[in-house]
Amino acid sequence: KSHTDPSATPFALSIMQKMNDKCAEWKKAENIDYSLYGTPLESTTYKFAKCLQRRFGIIEGITDKGYITNSYHVHVTEEINAFDKLKFEAQFQHLSPGGAISYVEVPDMQNNIPAVLEVMKFIYNNIIYAELNTKSDYCQVCGWDGEIQIVEDNGKLIWKCPKCGNTDQDKMNVARRTCGYIGTQFWNQGRTQEIRDRVLHL
Repeated sequence: KSHTDPSATPFALSIMQKMNDKCAEWKKAENIDYSLYGTPLESTTYKFAKCLQRRFGIIEGITDKGYITNSYHVHVTEEINAFDKLKFEAQFQHLSPGGAISYVEVPDMQNNIPAVLEVMKFIYNNIIYAELNTKSDYCQVCGWDGEIQIVEDNGKLIWKCPKCGNTDQDKMNVARRTCGYIGTQFWNQGRTQEIRDRVLHL
């Protein structure tokens, strides 16, 4: 079950609390500050996914992707609106005192600034740290200033300009949030699959 399922949320929170309790126990015993961090994992999302597949095999909905979801985040393929996602993840951020971030995936918002402001106000009032993820791409071949697409080519995920068909990564600029910050070209196959699978929250 997803941890967003009301029957599963208490269990997910209890795991986070248990880890915080252990940190407090170790801190007291050793006089060293331990803290739970909602880790971005970065490229490790791919490495861990492959390790789980080798250990447990391919299990539909569990190990059947080339990536795992970071920390307490709602799975990238789960349909949920921006406000519900932020409100849900806020309760987990309080249990990640060493650091945490949440995000909402959005389309090009240049012509919808009021919606951007509404989300920002909601973030301010409801969650410790969050951001909006949009796309900021540029094709150096044709000048396309929009979202460069991820397509499959002979079993491999590649980036392709939707206007001119350019697939030369040296002739395009692609920026995406890869966990806690904006990264630029390019990522391993697991992370690229995760980026491709993201649903929009607005």
